[in-house]
Amino acid sequence: MRKLVLAIASLAVIGCGGDSTGPAGSVAGTWNLQTVNGSPLPYTAVFLAGPPVYRLEIISDTFVAAGDGTYTEALTTRETNGTTVTTTTENDHGTWTQNNNSVTVTASDGTVSTASISGNTITINEEGLVGVFHRQ
Repeated sequence: MRKLVLAIASLAVIGCGGDSTGPAGSVAGTWNLQTVNGSPLPYTAVFLAGPPVYRLEIISDTFVAAGDGTYTEALTTRETNGTTVTTTTENDHGTWTQNNNSVTVTASDGTVSTASISGNTITINEEGLVGVFHRQ
């Protein structure tokens, strides 16, 4: 499951952008995850009724794409296992490229994701999850 959450995070990274508001604006800039599969954050990625109850939620995901084609990302998740609640922020970095409205992100572990950019919105669809990022 953690791999799926990291895939979403990698998608977030794809969503970084700049100041352009055109159909295929630059990815350079700061992007924040707004929805996953149409639901606002926090998004419940996993829920098991248990016992014990287990829940994994995406609290936030911020992707900062630099103009030189590199990025940093901070994904915050909350994991509830019974009565134990743990909030974790995972940081990643890598590179991004853009070809018109298509964005390709390569994470530090070599994972490659693609997304599409339209103005101030980046949309990624990976493993059945659709993440939408908005420019900050």
